[in-house]
Amino acid sequence: MVSYFALDATGEVTNFQKEISNMMHGFGDNPNPNAATVVLVEFIVHQQLKTMIQEAYQCSILRGSKAITNFDVIFQLRKNVLKLKRLHDYQIKLDMIEKRTSQLNISTPTSEPIMSGIILEEGKDPVVKKRRTHIDCIREIDEWDEVSSLKYDAIDYLRKIRAAKITESMSFEKYEAYHKARCASFRSGYGLGKGFIKLERWINPTKEFKLTNAALEVLCFVAYETVAEIVEAVFLIRQDAKKKSGDPFSKFEGGYFCNPVSLNNAVYIKSGYEGVSAITVAEVREVLRRYFSPRTGMNGLFYRNMGMDLPIRFLST
Repeated sequence: MVSYFALDATGEVTNFQKEISNMMHGFGDNPNPNAATVVLVEFIVHQQLKTMIQEAYQCSILRGSKAITNFDVIFQLRKNVLKLKRLHDYQIKLDMIEKRTSQLNISTPTSEPIMSGIILEEGKDPVVKKRRTHIDCIREIDEWDEVSSLKYDAIDYLRKIRAAKITESMSFEKYEAYHKARCASFRSGYGLGKGFIKLERWINPTKEFKLTNAALEVLCFVAYETVAEIVEAVFLIRQDAKKKSGDPFSKFEGGYFCNPVSLNNAVYIKSGYEGVSAITVAEVREVLRRYFSPRTGMNGLFYRNMGMDLPIRFLST
């Protein structure tokens, strides 16, 4: 398969194949993911983000905004309460890290003034515009307070159970590699201070759209969740493949099933990575086929009320 990449205005090649390979490893795939599968997943994520930017741009036009903000992107996630809850908790963690970083910076003496380059009129105080956080946008969209009613992150709960089961018999070397894979993201590097330069170069190479840093942060979250949804959906497909005629519990034997009720048998997966085969292109295509299949009624594909154009759907929503 030909490698998929994006070219910016300077002709520089930008891709996230290494990061996506690590993410798939962290979500439970083989430590050496299939190269063709990684390229396909990268293409899917790129197309999903490009489509989401187009929808967010239309939303920004209706609001009369000159740039795409985090509200325009979060508005596309409004139908998935669990994802909004994850983004809500993600913002809380970012605030904690930012607060801790600011405390460390304050303890370090600097020669530069805190508010340099600001000219104030006599008798007037500086006006500081409050940044609109992701939580503010979620509260504005969530009219029924569904996000605040969720007491815990069910998605994070299931992923932690799977990770705990996978790593229970790992050696130190394997665990170190797995930990690095779990830290992979769509930021420009490890850590929160690297920014989103590479991500913007990947999804907006010609600077066609004006994206704020807050919008890029949400898009980074969406891209990460898209990779996770694909990998987890493949595990569900493998679970269905183990069904035996006449045995309703056959799919739970040695598959990849996550049961949130039982902790002892939460993840039916072999310890370590010896028993986990790499995700194939066919499995990812099956995930897309099931997700984007049009609604079927009494007459299947000839359902008379089915429109010719399928609605826009995002894997992360």
